[in-house]
Amino acid sequence: MRTKNPSGGPDAVSVMHVADSSKSDLSLAGLNLQCGQKGVEVILVTLERRSRADRPKLALSTTGGRSEFEATVVQAGEALLLPQTAADLAAHDWQNSPQLSVEIEAKPAPIRGVIPLMGLAAAMKTLTASCPIR
Repeated sequence: MRTKNPSGGPDAVSVMHVADSSKSDLSLAGLNLQCGQKGVEVILVTLERRSRADRPKLALSTTGGRSEFEATVVQAGEALLLPQTAADLAAHDWQNSPQLSVEIEAKPAPIRGVIPLMGLAAAMKTLTASCPIR
């Protein structure tokens, strides 16, 4: 997805993968890969608003293994920005897996779900080529 910047700056460019609703809690919307200040950023989108001061812990699993992260709450509180390590995994390891299993720390219960990764390799290639140099 490409959105023009109304201020005349670089366009916003992103790729989205929607959570599998039959295998996910309703609170998990999906995965967003977008151009950021330092390259590709990985964001998990939820339907639960959090305080921007929160630093939720989460685990992501593929056929290649499990990784744990501490996320930063961004936007209106429904987006969880993952560290650069997650972008590195998306650029390599995740491309060989059919799905990403997600578990996000939340109260009263964690948010769990599955995000299909079909087409991720092509999406990452297009996204990387579309990201403006910042």
